[in-house]
Amino acid sequence: MISAPTVFMRLFSILTTLSILLATVVSEHSERPDFIPGKELTQTPFSCEAETQDGSAEAEDLALAFNAVYRVFGGVDTEDLLVFRYGNEPTWYEWMALKTAWCRDADFVRGVKDRIRDFPQTDNGYLWSWGDSPCWHSGNGVLHYDGLFRYVVAVADLLRWSGETGFLEEKDVTTYGSDPAVDASEGKTVYEKCALAMRYAANELNGSEGLITITEKSAYLADGVTRFDVGTDGNYVWNNTGRAGSSPSNYWDNLCIGNQDAYETALYYNALNAMRDIERMRGDEAAAFGCEKLAAKVKGRYDDLFWNPKTGRYIACVDADGKRWDPGLTFLNVEALSYGLGDARKAEQIFSWLDGTRIVCSDSLRGSEIMDYSVFLNRNLGLFTVKERMPFAPATNTVSIERVSGLGEPWWHSLDGAINIGARNNAFFGQHLENGGYIFYPVYYELVARQMYLGADSVKKRAGELAAVYRFNGFNSDVGGWAEGLNGEFPENGIVSRAFISSLAGIDATVDGLTVRPDVPTGIRSLGVDALRYRGVPVRVCVGADSMTLTAEAALSGILRYYPAAAGNYSVTVTEADGTSRAKTVSTDANGAVAIDMAAENAVSFVILSD
Repeated sequence: MISAPTVFMRLFSILTTLSILLATVVSEHSERPDFIPGKELTQTPFSCEAETQDGSAEAEDLALAFNAVYRVFGGVDTEDLLVFRYGNEPTWYEWMALKTAWCRDADFVRGVKDRIRDFPQTDNGYLWSWGDSPCWHSGNGVLHYDGLFRYVVAVADLLRWSGETGFLEEKDVTTYGSDPAVDASEGKTVYEKCALAMRYAANELNGSEGLITITEKSAYLADGVTRFDVGTDGNYVWNNTGRAGSSPSNYWDNLCIGNQDAYETALYYNALNAMRDIERMRGDEAAAFGCEKLAAKVKGRYDDLFWNPKTGRYIACVDADGKRWDPGLTFLNVEALSYGLGDARKAEQIFSWLDGTRIVCSDSLRGSEIMDYSVFLNRNLGLFTVKERMPFAPATNTVSIERVSGLGEPWWHSLDGAINIGARNNAFFGQHLENGGYIFYPVYYELVARQMYLGADSVKKRAGELAAVYRFNGFNSDVGGWAEGLNGEFPENGIVSRAFISSLAGIDATVDGLTVRPDVPTGIRSLGVDALRYRGVPVRVCVGADSMTLTAEAALSGILRYYPAAAGNYSVTVTEADGTSRAKTVSTDANGAVAIDMAAENAVSFVILSD
């Protein structure tokens, strides 16, 4: 998230206290504040058709949930925009790519690319935590490492959808400051910056050993002597030990994640797979294989070190003293699963914990309370009474940070005293988005992982719950100050809509083409997406369990692979730009796909039906 400087945070603390007092007064006189309910939306860009009239309500909710996220948080359609159009710094680049790589707004995509191309980087590959400083703005000398991995993933996503590698050769023409080692990015291509970032992760962050382990050597420049973590007082700072009170290593900048870092290691695993695709698009199979081999090593070590069999979930980190920290970080667990870490057994344990069917007795927040928006509003904010259960987004942590401590100090980074946990402070459990509150964007990773392990019906159920919250307040609450990260400066929330494309419609750009692997929920006949842009061409796709229609505004290139529910013969009708159509029968290949070379067909429409 975008954390403000200390002065702002002290002011915010005062304002938060006042808002709580005001909320108490409001609750005495009104059962419900003047929220903005969600308006009805047309089924665009996402549409659903029910199999029967009786199922039309479920189909409507399924489309509404994702269309609402797209309109409110996407930044592509600014009609109801509640957030900044772009995120901030490299941490946000993966999320911006998830929101824009597939969309028709070429200017938005270009804006993301320009920011990626020109971002500062040290001589050994560390990508700055902030646009004008190697350090994160909200802490004295605090370094964040997640931007390294999200930067590379963003580049890969943009390349897959554009289908061309020219972006990799674009050069950074900017520089910040007078020290050429602290910003050594000028003249480097996007590919060189990706490769250097991955080298830094492998060496300075010890990723070559199969785990990200942040040590003091992570803060040195290429000469091994000069450091780049300079505090506001001019002294060198390093404190990413994972201990209570230490500096956070990432976006979640109040949580003391560090040392042997489960969050950074999950991101590293995803970045290795992204770098594999970048290398393949460049034609370097040897480099791609190297990434693949290291990713397999990371996967094995991840589950061995970070899984907690007692709580049935992944821990946050192992600190420099060997202590294992498990505050029940929901966002970390669903993101790790979405990348392919873990297995079906671990996924079952994680989702039974999140869905409240499995109780972890040591947790502060248990059962249905973990994801219940009404509990969040009623118990934690005390603003008004919501009588119906309203599942929405998982709480960030299920163990209060007040209970997570070491040597008498809480596992919390207070931003130099601006954000403090405990009674009468502004970040007590349930009153802050990193301590019992929530941020909405991890729901994307939750939905992706649900589809992977529980199937489309689980996603459909969650979409119905999101639709209910949208109708309740239009996704426009922020009633709890910084207890919820829903709108304002959270453009990352827009990534939730991508789950409709990738996990339900199953549309994904790959190294050599376009893959369509739908998982159509029970009771739904078809799913449609009408705002895609693939290899520069606007495209609409409509999928069913055994049918697919792709319509483009110009001829496409690449291999189209459609994976129907059953293997067999399929009728493929192709239509050229002049309206000429021809049909043929294509059998599914050994992988279960109906594969079509779109360039050879020179067509603007493909209709695939069970023969």
